[in-house]
Amino acid sequence: MGILKKLFGFGKDKPNEESSEYMEAQPITIPVEDIVATKEQIERRAKSEDFCKSYNIPVYKNPNALFVDAEEDVTLRTQDEVVDRALALCYLGLKSEELEQVHLDKFDLDFNIKAKLTDEEKRYAYGENTTEKQQTNANWRYESLHLLLWALSYIDDLSYPEELCNVADDVTIIYELKEQKFRAQAKLRTKKEILDQADLILRLNWACVSARIKNEASPSGLNSSIVYERHYSLNWLIQLMNQDWDDVTTDT
Repeated sequence: MGILKKLFGFGKDKPNEESSEYMEAQPITIPVEDIVATKEQIERRAKSEDFCKSYNIPVYKNPNALFVDAEEDVTLRTQDEVVDRALALCYLGLKSEELEQVHLDKFDLDFNIKAKLTDEEKRYAYGENTTEKQQTNANWRYESLHLLLWALSYIDDLSYPEELCNVADDVTIIYELKEQKFRAQAKLRTKKEILDQADLILRLNWACVSARIKNEASPSGLNSSIVYERHYSLNWLIQLMNQDWDDVTTDT
């Protein structure tokens, strides 16, 4: 129970204005214009924009740009891929909290973490001279983990992206089930559910980036770092441009 006792203090002191290196490097791009959207894409966009308008979040004006791919053109990551990625992010988050090495080693062994980490993640997980920036990046990945737990049906709904996720609750789900049960009880959400969230987060991230360009605060209380982490994870889930985890882009 040692690790669980420590979990309830995790994730509480992370300031909302802090951002990851990945988010700071987020490029400013111009969406592809003159897309011939399908009926499904148009309806999905309209639903997302209704949500934005209900919170007074600006929307992208060009009706022929800024779409996620149609369902027929998307192949989701497999459920096992998503489980593996969630376990890897959980471990990285625990390391960022400076959990004692004995607990990290046990988690690594129990969940076969090393096999699930990317090369970049291994440099942080097992490197001797890790940096504060690496630690911050790993800590923000708790928000990506939260999104993946939703995608695996362990979380019923995604809250409005303004408050940090409850790290203790999320990590406890994994830690108490252990890998076999966590994998067996997972249920990957439908492509429609995931694309609906991908479309919405694309528009929320566009609004955050647009505000940043204008040196304005993110609109309607949006936490741009949470939005970014969700966007990153959803783009990986829908295999945007077949990018591996370390190479995912969040262009808006």
